[in-house]
Amino acid sequence: MKKNEIVLEYIKNLPEGTKISVRGLAQALHISEGTAYKAIKDAENLMLVTTIPRVGTIRRKQKDPFFDRLTYEVITDVVEGTVLGGHGGMRMELHKFLIGAMTIDEMVKYISPGDLVILGNREDAQEAALKAGAAVMITGGFDTLPHIKELADKLSLPLISTSYDTFTVATLINKAINESMTRKKILYVSDVMTYNPIYMTPQQTVKDWKRLYTETKHTRYPVVDSKGILVGMVTSRDIATASDDDRIGSIMTPNPVFVTDTTTLSYAAHLMIWWNVEILPVTRGKELIGLISREDVIKALHYTTKQPQISEAIQDTIFKDFDMEKIENGVKFKGKIPSMMINQFGTVSSSALMMLMCESGIFAITQNKRYDAVLDNFSVYFIKPMRTEELIEVFAKIIEVSNNFSKLEIQIIHEKEEIAKALMSVRLSKRIKMV
Repeated sequence: MKKNEIVLEYIKNLPEGTKISVRGLAQALHISEGTAYKAIKDAENLMLVTTIPRVGTIRRKQKDPFFDRLTYEVITDVVEGTVLGGHGGMRMELHKFLIGAMTIDEMVKYISPGDLVILGNREDAQEAALKAGAAVMITGGFDTLPHIKELADKLSLPLISTSYDTFTVATLINKAINESMTRKKILYVSDVMTYNPIYMTPQQTVKDWKRLYTETKHTRYPVVDSKGILVGMVTSRDIATASDDDRIGSIMTPNPVFVTDTTTLSYAAHLMIWWNVEILPVTRGKELIGLISREDVIKALHYTTKQPQISEAIQDTIFKDFDMEKIENGVKFKGKIPSMMINQFGTVSSSALMMLMCESGIFAITQNKRYDAVLDNFSVYFIKPMRTEELIEVFAKIIEVSNNFSKLEIQIIHEKEEIAKALMSVRLSKRIKMV
């Protein structure tokens, strides 16, 4: 087991609520502070710990970070609260919360049915909020009166107590709302993957592979050990020269490329193109839980781009005022550099110009050759300073193409003067025709 995995296992076994620091972790496990810091960040990504303003980093119970609906069950988990009443409303979705730091008469004016009101140990305000149709969050770890709990049960409005202060609770809930909104815009592997896939074991033979192929017509299978851990992939290429009695473990490709169920779909697509594979195993930890195909990914991304809630990407914003024209072996963009590309010195940002050049090259490939492309290398020869709102021409010319690789030359011209020049290479994957 790697050192980082040992540290993560240690963090996972800490009691909920344990405060964690880089120095304390380093001293407890006799590791460097750099290793401890990296492990804490990895644990944060795995939702094993959370960092709370004015509190620090604490161990919390693991939960699914990608909730689709921000229910009161989720909110209770976020604030590590205790439900005092109103259990019947715990599956309701939170849309808005407010802090009841005013007189009761004024507070009630701002409450709409279904809101969450964050309060301290003010029983009269808690009761008024429930009667106005709002759920109640009591901060500071306080309990409340029995008749208020009964009222919450009667109205099926959640009544939750948390030990955090009002500021921290508001921060945590606001962060959860933002994550929930982001989740609705991003597709993950778990959204489109095939669960419970057909797999093989190292002990099975080529004859077993051929039987599976006859039944399923699939040519690629993940290989797992006796514990369900992914150990390889076996494809028609692997068995082409093997005999029927050869074991899968002796001909499979070990340590295959894989993704987890929380990997973004766009990153999975990049991996497929980069490694030139059509199917990726999906794991949770190291255990195989599913498969995702390139066709699944492309169809999902194709559908997503047509959804009205998807925000405009920065690449689309940059190219919005440019006209595109096809030229021999490439494309030409002509337009004015938008003011959003300015840097702190008042000239065009070099990184923004590089993005413009890079995306022009990708566009040249995807338009002219019907490929999907992932950047492999981007070398800039020079970039001269210039002002925004200047009229420029961007030439992206394909100079070499092979089965899964291409090179392009990119130029930016302003008033017949070459402003920037770059050479880029990309990895290619043929597109799947959408039906």
